[in-house]
Amino acid sequence: MDLKTLIAGLDIHATNASADLSSVQVCDLTEDSRTAVPGSLFVARAGLSTDGKRYIEDAIECGAVAVLTDTAGIELPRNSDALVLVSKELTRHAALIAERFWGNPASALSIMGVTGTNGKTTVAHFVQQLVRGAGVRCGLIGTVVIDDGRECARASMTTPPAIELSRTLATMVEHRCEAVAMEVSSHALSQGRASALRFDAAVLTNITGDHLDYHKTPEGYADAKAVLFELLDAEAEAVFARGAPGSEGIAGRCAQGVHKRWCSLDGDTDWGVRVETESIDGMTLSVRTPMGGFTKRTKLIGSYNALNLVEAIASTDILLDRLNVGDAERLASYEKTLASIGLPPGRLERVDGRGDTVRVFVDFAHTDDALRTTLAGIRPLVDPRSKLWVVFGCGGDKDRTKRPRMGRVASEGADRVVVTSDNPRTEKPSAIVDEILSGIDPMARIRVDVQVDRGRAIVFAIEHAEPGDVVVIAGKGHETEQIVPSPVGGVSTIRFDDREHARVALRQRRLKFPAAGAS
Repeated sequence: MDLKTLIAGLDIHATNASADLSSVQVCDLTEDSRTAVPGSLFVARAGLSTDGKRYIEDAIECGAVAVLTDTAGIELPRNSDALVLVSKELTRHAALIAERFWGNPASALSIMGVTGTNGKTTVAHFVQQLVRGAGVRCGLIGTVVIDDGRECARASMTTPPAIELSRTLATMVEHRCEAVAMEVSSHALSQGRASALRFDAAVLTNITGDHLDYHKTPEGYADAKAVLFELLDAEAEAVFARGAPGSEGIAGRCAQGVHKRWCSLDGDTDWGVRVETESIDGMTLSVRTPMGGFTKRTKLIGSYNALNLVEAIASTDILLDRLNVGDAERLASYEKTLASIGLPPGRLERVDGRGDTVRVFVDFAHTDDALRTTLAGIRPLVDPRSKLWVVFGCGGDKDRTKRPRMGRVASEGADRVVVTSDNPRTEKPSAIVDEILSGIDPMARIRVDVQVDRGRAIVFAIEHAEPGDVVVIAGKGHETEQIVPSPVGGVSTIRFDDREHARVALRQRRLKFPAAGAS
């Protein structure tokens, strides 16, 4: 596409006013100078740790024919023919250019965006399964995986940068997807990564404490979440959970004319769910929708997942309605899909198996509210004669304010607590542990053990748990690496998967207690 067409109608100007933009052909967009190729447009924007303007010369050496930046007066290498384009709205314009370059893929998809502190990944995965259950091909963008309709790739962040996002959506269209379920993080919203997209449905799970290292204040964090709902047009719909923290405030910030769908657990909303029975192996749910209701046994556990599910059904319904799937067909597909619907990797993922006398779950809960919700969801499923264990830590170089809160929540919600490391990054692991312990009542410390090494902490809990006990290993979920301080400065990344360590510990337990009996 020629450069003139690519920026037409946008408030972007070339520093060389006499340049013939129509003669410059752009074959790729990139924000990473290392991936620039001949014909690239290089977007030089500032990030959290570095500024893209430092790499303009590198991009041009790789063949970039133009640079988009927010600063005039950029000096290019001598004898360079590359053009410099200047924008006062660099992030938004980069997003719009990306959509234009890849043929406006967002307009060819029915898009659901979900934001919130906890539950985003679960809701997005539920939506994809529900949409597919109706026979519609659906992509997925989120914390765990990016599924473009043909292949799944491990995600590097919750919401990709705008250029990568539009490229991914274009691939979904190429693979005949008609819908996409997408997690939209507060970082992405504040940085404008999704500003060029048109959402058909926007979902808020909840707003509790997190990411204050980035957003600075709870108000700033909520403001970032609200952006998703302020982006909606009058034809879009928004989904909220009645009584969920932050829901009423964000609902009031929806763009004018946006219809709101309210969901509830045991409430009187149009979209509701009631837990009829529950055990460590699943729940029987009664689901209520405006089209009718049904009762179904599921593999899900935790009442909060029942609420996540009804929010997913309400938002899936928006997508399928846009795609002209009839009411009766939609309702029948929801009932059918519930029998097989599953949680994402690392979300209350069960890792014990045949022959194990303790139940072990790995969960991503890494905020105080998420940990409280997870433990409260598991607690009713634990035999009163048995104990609920939790193994957890807090990440380094992140929001420190939640560390004592997480310590308090863990000691209040579990019978036994093992405090350990998460991703300490550049911080001293023992110092993080001390901050967690500061939130625990001294009277509760008798039920708390400290094992700074995470692998040893997992072994300790599983080895010391008694038959019938339940162990929740929280904080890292699906992650397969741990970020630790490097002996030479900075950080090192090592292989570490909670699930692998738990399975090894369970195998050791079976060998140590061969007469314990199968369960």
